[in-house]
Amino acid sequence: MKKLILILAVLFYGAQLMAQESDSTKKDTTYTIEWGKKTIIIIDKGNDKVIIEDSDEDEDVVVKINTKKIYRKKRYIGMDFGLNGFVNDVQSVDLRADEKFMDQNYYGSWYVALNFMEKYLPLWEEKVGVMVGMGVEFNKYKLARDYTIVNVSDSTFGIVDSTIDLEKNLFKSTMLNLPVMLETNIGKDKNHSFYLAAGAMLSYRLGSKTKQIFTSDGEDYKTKSRSDYNMNDLRLSLIGRIGYGNVTLFASYSLTPFFQEGRGPELYPFSVGVSLVPF
Repeated sequence: MKKLILILAVLFYGAQLMAQESDSTKKDTTYTIEWGKKTIIIIDKGNDKVIIEDSDEDEDVVVKINTKKIYRKKRYIGMDFGLNGFVNDVQSVDLRADEKFMDQNYYGSWYVALNFMEKYLPLWEEKVGVMVGMGVEFNKYKLARDYTIVNVSDSTFGIVDSTIDLEKNLFKSTMLNLPVMLETNIGKDKNHSFYLAAGAMLSYRLGSKTKQIFTSDGEDYKTKSRSDYNMNDLRLSLIGRIGYGNVTLFASYSLTPFFQEGRGPELYPFSVGVSLVPF
């Protein structure tokens, strides 16, 4: 009889847990099962101990049911959206004369990342651990000045062509990202948890190109040019993510110059934004 009581109680109590969110403020919660002439009372003591009472039995049945809360939800996997830009070697967005061809119009300089892999390695359950991920980022730098980026042998620079009227001037790059972050989650449960992660990200250049739309002699033109533009193929960045519930903000700053040393101005890309689509 006790086995039957236990089976019924566990099935019923498990369904109750799935149907409602745990409330850490509750101490004793009572459920009643009416089965024929039997009455089974389940008392949740709020500390994983469940006492099952049978109205026809003198002895209570005490079982342990795992009601452990989940503090962590996947915060990296999904889509990130934000702004990007450059600072020079003195950490200024006010670029020097020889750097001006990379000046940004931040209104049209977008960062989009599709993060498709996330692996969590716990150090202290779900509260502290290491997150390893993988994703692809797409950068669009909207150039604020009418420079055409030129890639000549071992040098990348900008020139002004007075014969064309530029309507759109873009530099685009695509990177494969491999982040490693130390992560912490503190809160009541995964939907009411404060999240903080910081670490480093190694990125590999998958492609880069420029795109221009301009008018010359009354005719409209659109050109695209694919090249490595003497970019560094590998990039090491500092990254951080912070959030609460379903909202996550992120920022990254590259420790590696955008262009190879001596082949272009010493600029360091950065990005800031929000995680829009957590999976």
